[in-house]
Amino acid sequence: MKKLKRFALNDARMLSREELAAIEGGLTITALDNCTLYTRGQACVYHMDSYGGGNGHTTVIIGTCEIKYEQVGTGNKFTATPFCA
Repeated sequence: MKKLKRFALNDARMLSREELAAIEGGLTITALDNCTLYTRGQACVYHMDSYGGGNGHTTVIIGTCEIKYEQVGTGNKFTATPFCA
């Protein structure tokens, strides 16, 4: 398949986010919004904030899914709490 160097597009809304990012040289990142016991080490959304007076800009801080282990009582019982760090 030959790669186009230049083309005209009447309406960018016809393209998906991924297609538009590929044209503009953007980066696609997949990040979880909820960590679980099975997603340790995967990318997750640590923080998200809108700025710019409502013009559609959003800052997303990417973290990593981790698990916090805590001992319950004095026995050998532990709880595992997944979180994004």
